[in-house]
Amino acid sequence: MKSSQQIRAAALHLSEKRPFDKISFADVAKAAGVHWTAVRRHFGSKQEMRKWLEAQQAASGSSLADTRTKILDAAARVFSKHGFSGTSLDLVAADAGMTKGAVYWHFSSKSDLFAALCEHQLSQQLKVLPQTGRMAFGNGNSIAAVKGLAAMLAAQFECFEPDSHAPMLFFDFVTASRDPLVADALRSAYGQIIEGTAAMIKEWQKEQLLADDVDPQAIAILFQSLINGLLLGLIIDPKRVQLPSITSQLAQLLWQGIQHKGK
Repeated sequence: MKSSQQIRAAALHLSEKRPFDKISFADVAKAAGVHWTAVRRHFGSKQEMRKWLEAQQAASGSSLADTRTKILDAAARVFSKHGFSGTSLDLVAADAGMTKGAVYWHFSSKSDLFAALCEHQLSQQLKVLPQTGRMAFGNGNSIAAVKGLAAMLAAQFECFEPDSHAPMLFFDFVTASRDPLVADALRSAYGQIIEGTAAMIKEWQKEQLLADDVDPQAIAILFQSLINGLLLGLIIDPKRVQLPSITSQLAQLLWQGIQHKGK
């Protein structure tokens, strides 16, 4: 068996017993009988390896992946309601219907759980962008593009129920970033959103769906800043920030700056 096959087989075997984010290069190397640098060469980075392992666990219906997801869902509810300082792993475990030990199996501390939640929540934004972006810019006319842009903005807030504490969660990520673990997770997740969004924008520019004289990363930062600003508005004055109506107006303004000049 080739070393690459050995490495993948060893990683898969470990993923049947452990959460993907608790598997290291050294663990896979030991199981595969290779040096850890061979594992790094194969996967490229720890993040890429764990992303692959997460996908494998999800595809196989792994109970480990299911348990981790349940904990993250519970953590989102509890942190949203009580904030970082007011949350304990006991509260998260109770909300998830699990023992505290089960939570500790997946997350070593409250900061570790909060950092993972930060990465998970922010990465969800990237999942809706490809489809909504294609709908927004692929129709070839401004009216459809504005409607599509409004849908892209609205999609970022679909999960927020009236009187929900959820908008506070993002700003808890920011205020808790004095914790180095949370700060690193927030910086990493934000970077992934900007880079991922910029990459999609660059492709749309190549297809002449968007203006090609604007830096894709600048557009990505503007879009993310707009989302974050709307979140802040929801927290401060939810009655004034009426998303269904305001997003269409914001989409019109945004489209005027990024539309392709030939459209």
